[in-house]
Amino acid sequence: MMLEAVDKQRLDGLAEAAEAYVRGAFGLGLGLQPLAPANLPHFLLDRYRFWQGALQDHPVILMEMKGQGRGVTADLLKHRDLVRRHLGVPLVLALLDSVPTAIRKQMVERKIGFLAPGAQIYVPEALLDLRERAPAITHDPGAQLTPSAQVLVLAALLGEPIDGANLTELALRFGVAIMTMTRALDELEALKIAKSKHVGRQRRLSLQYTGRELWHAVEARLQSPVRKVREVKGRLPDEVAPLAGESALAHYTMLSEPRIARRALAAARWKHITGQFGLAPATPFDHDRVEIETWSYDPHVLARQPAVDRLSLYLSVRHDPDERVAQAAAQLLETFEW
Repeated sequence: MMLEAVDKQRLDGLAEAAEAYVRGAFGLGLGLQPLAPANLPHFLLDRYRFWQGALQDHPVILMEMKGQGRGVTADLLKHRDLVRRHLGVPLVLALLDSVPTAIRKQMVERKIGFLAPGAQIYVPEALLDLRERAPAITHDPGAQLTPSAQVLVLAALLGEPIDGANLTELALRFGVAIMTMTRALDELEALKIAKSKHVGRQRRLSLQYTGRELWHAVEARLQSPVRKVREVKGRLPDEVAPLAGESALAHYTMLSEPRIARRALAAARWKHITGQFGLAPATPFDHDRVEIETWSYDPHVLARQPAVDRLSLYLSVRHDPDERVAQAAAQLLETFEW
């Protein structure tokens, strides 16, 4: 049973990595949900774990092999076609974890679509083949920073020792794919906010500004991390969802605590946390109501327990029409140690 639990955790983690990889590479969400179709042959359910979602508005099924053996590509080809036929979904991709380049090459030769988080996504049906060393994207000089680039900048402003870190270290620190960090650094370089330094084969981050100078260089490009706010009933601890909004302002300033607490978590973890903690839509009569902000990046990577970090908080409330909130937001910057 313990082995099954560990395997399930690994597979869940792989699905989350797939979400992060596609979002970082394309700015798209897959919206993955576990799938156990009753009309599939039992041997497929025993051998694979399935997720359903959408890629560019097209239904997609991801199938993860629970154990790899010889003849993996031949099996995947046959089993993919079975899944297509039984589920009526043309777009079926293999979800791969730590698969050698040679196997990925075989799959491309056989036109078997796959997604290997942090390495490559190959969708022959869409003529899409994006690799870890994909060409850099041209960035609009007036555009807002992507979430991953924003996290790097905010981390530096918050005093984290990321200057000089390599891409692997940054990816591990912020819980994203190496390719996501690669693109974030490409973006900051294009905007002349950072430069790359190469030490051996490692590419390292080198920021061109620090402190208040960095803030002034990027402030107009920073965006609120909040995607959506939901009101639910249930309880979430600080270590799962730190205080956000007016609740976090009350922690950092003299603003009174709101009647309903507000917390934040990563949008990619919303479904998982909802199930784990039994959250449900709230009614006005529920006493254990809480407001949940879902963010474009994980608030935990920058949080200062029990609340989200000051700068992300400022960005989330700086345009609030409530004068009390606007004044408290201004206080966040007035007292910030650059």
